[in-house]
Amino acid sequence: MKYCKNCGAENNDGNVFCFNCRCESFNPGQPEPPVSNVNVPSAPPVQPVYMMPARPKPPLGVSDLLTVLGFVCAIVGMFTISMILHPIGVLASVIGFVQGKRYRGLALAGTVISVVGGIIYLVISLYNNGILPEWITYGALH
Repeated sequence: MKYCKNCGAENNDGNVFCFNCRCESFNPGQPEPPVSNVNVPSAPPVQPVYMMPARPKPPLGVSDLLTVLGFVCAIVGMFTISMILHPIGVLASVIGFVQGKRYRGLALAGTVISVVGGIIYLVISLYNNGILPEWITYGALH
């Protein structure tokens, strides 16, 4: 057994490095001189890469807010006070679709949902009040 000159830990005779502090206190050989780079071709200098800062998104405009309002009115109108919310949803979504550029898909979805929900509400209201003849609604609702 031999002892490390650095930390004093006991090591096996075959160890080159101390198992405790990882120093080379048991290495009898001298370090080899560094290899010269005479035959190694040098790489061309690397050009620095400059990152462009991200463009800030413009703030939400009135048309974007109308688009979101129209979509929310369309969805909420399917469950409650659709007589009020569906016309608001159609109007706000159409204005958002025509004037806005950011959320055109949402505006289209709000318009379609509002129109379909309004038609469903109208047919159910007419059926419940007995205005629609029975032959129109019999196949669909019975």
